[in-house]
Amino acid sequence: MKTIWTRIGLSVLPLLLVAFSARAGMDEAADSTKTGWWVVGMEASNNSSFYGRNTANRYPYIAPSVSYIHRTGIWASVSVHQLFNTEDYIDQLDMTLGYSFKIRKRLEVDLAYSHFSFGENTPLVNASTTDALLAKAAYDWKYVYTAFTGSYILGSGNDVFTVLENSRYIPLNPLWQGLLPVGLDPKVSITAGTQRFSETHTTTTRKKAATGNGSSGSGPVGGILDPLKPGGGSNNPSQGPDEEVTTTTTTNVSRFRVLNYELKVPVVVYYGNFEFEPSWRYAIPVNKLEGDESRAQSFYTLSVKYTF
Repeated sequence: MKTIWTRIGLSVLPLLLVAFSARAGMDEAADSTKTGWWVVGMEASNNSSFYGRNTANRYPYIAPSVSYIHRTGIWASVSVHQLFNTEDYIDQLDMTLGYSFKIRKRLEVDLAYSHFSFGENTPLVNASTTDALLAKAAYDWKYVYTAFTGSYILGSGNDVFTVLENSRYIPLNPLWQGLLPVGLDPKVSITAGTQRFSETHTTTTRKKAATGNGSSGSGPVGGILDPLKPGGGSNNPSQGPDEEVTTTTTTNVSRFRVLNYELKVPVVVYYGNFEFEPSWRYAIPVNKLEGDESRAQSFYTLSVKYTF
């Protein structure tokens, strides 16, 4: 098992190489018009989750990332999740290509496609997924910032998730007239999505019992013309009571339900090209299926980004 410092070193080194090479290439170009921005980031958390679902064991992780944002709105990113309590060097690799644009001054839309790869022994809840299509619309109401995200997840089973989020950035600088931009960005969100489970149905039907001689009717045309059975044998007293036949079927069912309620309180600090964001998040999973070990808990996360 690798130590935290080994994981951090292996994660930071490629990011630094990418950042320095990209910066060198931009300096050599000496173009007065900036066409895009690079963002190098690192995120660390005390546990992992997927749309409000988590495992019984905690899996702290670090997630280095590199993104490029073009001025046209096209962007691409690569991120790596490395769990502290596993043997795999890479537990999850995400590659995303997206496009952001504004419809109105306060309405922004984001479209993206992601591909996921997982380590052989990863315990992550979302390890069965392979790809995802995402569409996000965000509107600034001046006092509240509302974002609605819809995701179509591909994998062993195709699922749909939606996240409704309301937030508002609150600058704290006026409180003490600090030089560094500092603020709070509290968010309240509701996650809903499809759930797959099995439903069992039992059906009971009645079946006519056989007659005393072991047949339901003899002679031509099932005994209808049998002279020994007036009326076709319908009133034969030797006929036993009806039999009950029970049939049980099990089918896979998918339902769309609320999955999670969440409160997140990030502190955002800007220092030059750096952005620091320590945050506390409390998630409450609901409508859990049998065997789901998710529970309400707190998540502590630190995110650092450098933009150039």
